Amino acid sequence: MNNGMTRRGFMRAGATFGLAAASAGAGLAAGTSLAFAQDADLLADIKKRGFIRVGTFSIPPETWIDISTGEWKGIAADFTKAVAEEIGVEVDPVVLVHSALAPALDSGRIDVISGLYRTAEREKVMAYASAPYWYGIDVLLTRSEGGVATVEDLKDKVIGTVRGSAQEIEAAELQKRYGISDIRKYDAADPMLMDLKAGRLDAAVWWGYTFDYAAQQNPDYDFKVVEYLAPEYLNSETLPGNYYVFSKNGTAGLIQAFDAATEKLKAAGVDKQIMEKYGLSNPSYLTGKF
Repeated sequence: MNNGMTRRGFMRAGATFGLAAASAGAGLAAGTSLAFAQDADLLADIKKRGFIRVGTFSIPPETWIDISTGEWKGIAADFTKAVAEEIGVEVDPVVLVHSALAPALDSGRIDVISGLYRTAEREKVMAYASAPYWYGIDVLLTRSEGGVATVEDLKDKVIGTVRGSAQEIEAAELQKRYGISDIRKYDAADPMLMDLKAGRLDAAVWWGYTFDYAAQQNPDYDFKVVEYLAPEYLNSETLPGNYYVFSKNGTAGLIQAFDAATEKLKAAGVDKQIMEKYGLSNPSYLTGKF
């Protein structure tokens, strides 16, 4: 990705994030008339303009913007750039909170989301790539000092989760099994973790790969694992896969292009190389087996 492209993506991300934080659903109403009107093949439009608008979020090591350079970095960034190179275009990352991703996709402000778990509710309004390009392990966290020792200690406790994420499903299942008194939902992970650190939450459901990465970077990290969450919390036999996600309208060619590029890159071991680059050597990230 050239510097001009990266800087354009960074400026775009900053502006979009502000709008999303103010009103997660605003894009849906504002862009509906513009968006699909796109009965034509979106892939042809993307190739004509020379870049693809990728909806993403800020959660290292999956995805973040390096504020010193404006470069999009992380697992999703590296793999998506490789996919885009196979297609023959550049990448314009658009940073959003999770709850704003679907409205942005529906309004045509973005062409694809760089990675979401598959849920029945999302499948009603969005189209998925054929296969995930990697798998996530979610985790129940608590404070390093004190907090919750085991999942059985969750009775009458308060936990946090990120609104619009699949972790909501896991949090609800934990509540059903262990008698959690309240689930607080946040638009982003950072305020949730701040509340956990301050003792306003007893535990939080978060991305395990993010915890693994943060703990590697900082041995004195503020949080510890109560439990890595098995797939059964999502009523699944495998860990949740991270899929590319598209609009249901006019995207058949684009989905086929992403599927072909993903299959080629995984066959060449690019996914493994990227995971290892960020210190994630657990084979579960590639196989989905817990």
